Amino acid sequence: MGRSNLTAQPRTLIGLQYESFFTPKNAGSWETAEAIPILGKYSSYDVDVIKKHEEWFEFLGIDWLLLDWSNMLWMQPEWEEHKGATKELEDTTDLLFKTYSQLVKEGKHPPKLVLMLGFQNGPPVPNATRRLNDIIAWTNRNFLAKAEYKNLWLNYHDKPLLTILFNTPLPCGELSELSKGVISSEWTVRWMGSQLQDTHVEKCGFWSWMDGTIRQMVTYNDGVAEETVVTPACFPFPSTAHPYPSRRGWLDPQAVGKDHGAPYIESWKTAFESRPTFIQIHQWNEFAGQKEGAGPAHDLYGDEYNLEFSDDIEPTQMDKCTFRDCGGWGYYYLNLTKAIISLYRQETPDITVTALSGPLKGTVARDQTLRLRWSTLGRPPSSYTVKVDGRTEAEGIQGESYQLDLSKIPAGKHQVTLVAEGAYTYFDLAPEKLTHKSSKRLPVTSTIELTNSSPSP
Repeated sequence: MGRSNLTAQPRTLIGLQYESFFTPKNAGSWETAEAIPILGKYSSYDVDVIKKHEEWFEFLGIDWLLLDWSNMLWMQPEWEEHKGATKELEDTTDLLFKTYSQLVKEGKHPPKLVLMLGFQNGPPVPNATRRLNDIIAWTNRNFLAKAEYKNLWLNYHDKPLLTILFNTPLPCGELSELSKGVISSEWTVRWMGSQLQDTHVEKCGFWSWMDGTIRQMVTYNDGVAEETVVTPACFPFPSTAHPYPSRRGWLDPQAVGKDHGAPYIESWKTAFESRPTFIQIHQWNEFAGQKEGAGPAHDLYGDEYNLEFSDDIEPTQMDKCTFRDCGGWGYYYLNLTKAIISLYRQETPDITVTALSGPLKGTVARDQTLRLRWSTLGRPPSSYTVKVDGRTEAEGIQGESYQLDLSKIPAGKHQVTLVAEGAYTYFDLAPEKLTHKSSKRLPVTSTIELTNSSPSP
């Protein structure tokens, strides 16, 4: 990576997309979660969980949280009734604000808060502009006007930042006309879209909530990179808002799974290159999926699907079974995020972060060779070494790929390890425990499990 990618830019505010919908009438059953958090099947009403999350956010260096109200307009009962599922979201959001207010009094430094409302994020709703204005006015009275919450908002251009999700491919002129009816003078508003690789509404100043490519889009404002998203996995997704009906979400051939963290590193490269004002990490804790897919073939999945095809990073238990899978990623993605943010902010500008790509979980290698690939951020290694079960297979490798000869490897399970030579880190990325900055240099390694189907000759 070039020198410009490691130039300190303290203006960047790193955010994290956060859900507080683990309540009885929302996602509180955890029935379709792809994994179970370290904290268990928690409730968003649990203050201890809110505090533990905040402790992790401070540890990571998260500046702000994006709070998801994007489904309010089409949820039932209607939000105007202030009961049921929507009332629970109002209550858990208020509890988050109250808890953070108390933590500030105790000397903590919780992330600032940003609401994401929804103008169009699901079935079309009548009178959407009027109802959105009603939500904004209600939020002004019940949240923005509270003195105890005053210093909890993320301010941008001297006003609290408000984002509005609007999934649409409309031309910029039409979008501008639609937005004129929104009454939001108390806020700095940024419209947010999805699948910008298709809709290209970043040209209209829209931020991205999530895209279908691992190298996410960047939104510029007056020639300055303003926002981009980083994510451990992604999928292309259709909707009534844009004409790509063949897209199948997590089951689409173009979907990118977690793949041991290699896509996450690739995603961050866009942020390192553009140095935007805002980074959004997609995402902390959705933990909700669909029992059956949408569409005529019931094969369209747009929420979490399984361990591989999911984009949550909250630490999870590694020995629990869920709707479609068994296991979890432990602290790995939290640890990886810590190392990457430390590198991004030049707290440890000399480190290297590497992840080895490999077969998906449960996949059996049946060919005679396997193309290993990896992704690296930070100081470039002098070379790479590949080991199988601790035995050196190849060394002095240049580039970020290697053709592994499986015919020389016995059938069964094996550990394949990549070693970045001439490089070091201060963060142990082992998933079993939370990492802490080491006082000494540590080797840069990445290990995957490989199951070989063919015995060696």
